[in-house]
Amino acid sequence: MDHILFRLSLLAVVICTACNSPMQNEQERAAKDSANAPVQGVPEEKSESISLDTTYGDYRISAIASGTGSMRDLILAVGSKKDSTQADSTIEHDVKGQLKNMMIADLDGNGKPELYLQMLSEGTGRFGKIYAFEIGRPKVTRINTFSLDTMQQKDYRGQDTFFIKEKTLVRTFPAFREGDPDALTANTKGIIIYHLQKAGDTLKLVPAK
Repeated sequence: MDHILFRLSLLAVVICTACNSPMQNEQERAAKDSANAPVQGVPEEKSESISLDTTYGDYRISAIASGTGSMRDLILAVGSKKDSTQADSTIEHDVKGQLKNMMIADLDGNGKPELYLQMLSEGTGRFGKIYAFEIGRPKVTRINTFSLDTMQQKDYRGQDTFFIKEKTLVRTFPAFREGDPDALTANTKGIIIYHLQKAGDTLKLVPAK
């Protein structure tokens, strides 16, 4: 009988010790803390704003690209150099890339300047895109850039540069051999020259033939 009582007492001590085990308590606390921890949401994208300004004749022109990487607006404001308190504005929603360069010229020679805004995508490709507008009074008109947006060349992989040369818009980019991750040479460039043409009531940029 004494042996039976001793074994029961020993079993009670073992059970009590297990209940008060520091490791078990730490595990329980960790599980409880994990269950009560706030759910981590997706980090918000940082909003950025880049602005460029220029003048041309009597015009005062400002362009602002504002928003996040996936949701960005392009705001264009055109006013007079003589009156800085007023300006006409137009907005392009969901633009692609970040604002990198502003060019102004009168490629068709009609007396109304055009504004060419170069956007550059983020990431490894850094593909270029042009948003173009004819500046007139009383309104700003979007220029058709379909030929630039749909350009297909085997040696093209982005990294565009755009500039105005005389009465044309010039696009250059590193030329790549198909299937080769590297450019042909450091000085090998692809070049496309665009002219501005009338297309009904609008203007469009077309590649030179």
